[in-house]
Amino acid sequence: MLNTRLYDTLPSLIKGIGEHHFYDQVAYSIKALDPISNIRIVSYSKTNHPVFLSGSELSEIDEVYCESAYLLDPVYDMICGNRDQKELVTLDSLVNDDFRNSAYYDTFYQRLDWCNETNIVIGTSDDTKICIVYSTKDNGASIQAVNRELIPCINSIKAAILTHERIGNALQANQAINLENINSRSYILEYQHLTKREKEIVKLILTGLSSAAIAEKCFVSEGTVKNHRKNIYRKLNIKSQAELFRKFIQ
Repeated sequence: MLNTRLYDTLPSLIKGIGEHHFYDQVAYSIKALDPISNIRIVSYSKTNHPVFLSGSELSEIDEVYCESAYLLDPVYDMICGNRDQKELVTLDSLVNDDFRNSAYYDTFYQRLDWCNETNIVIGTSDDTKICIVYSTKDNGASIQAVNRELIPCINSIKAAILTHERIGNALQANQAINLENINSRSYILEYQHLTKREKEIVKLILTGLSSAAIAEKCFVSEGTVKNHRKNIYRKLNIKSQAELFRKFIQ
């Protein structure tokens, strides 16, 4: 059965695709499931250190983990190894009693209330995987209940993350939209009756600028830019920035 608390947050999650706060929104959506107490989203690569994608500044112990301690983490071994992976991977399925009696477990799991963590692993490339990690402070039964509630939404969350990453990768590779390509498609914009200012806003959105940055560049208020966005979406018959990107990123 789909959890209504989580379901109610999905529109905001989808709307955040392509935005800098996207992973914070993913974390917020999943934390709608009680009794989740901890959640973090981490990008793991076989060739680079882990990167925390959600939350604020790293704690001292997080910095130690990202610097070198992650190499001893059974979750990292599972993610970057060649093991078969299920939709949800629990810590219990990866470790034995010897690990739970280790100093590593005490430092990086028990003291931080990650004892019963579960991981959603999403492969975004051959080299990189994004891991949504969450736990509860209660017993194993509570995390199992959360997992059951989350399963119906996993595919939607994965699809949103893959779309967000595709947009980000395209921007980084300067493939998102170059202005010449936009101009070559100007007939589409003309057909949709966009004004000159709206076309300018579209170009700036597709080059990765936020509404605030566009407002500064165009010498208008952020509210004016948001109104232009609404008009653009209406004329192009779309509902989100992600759909705008999909019109031009192939």
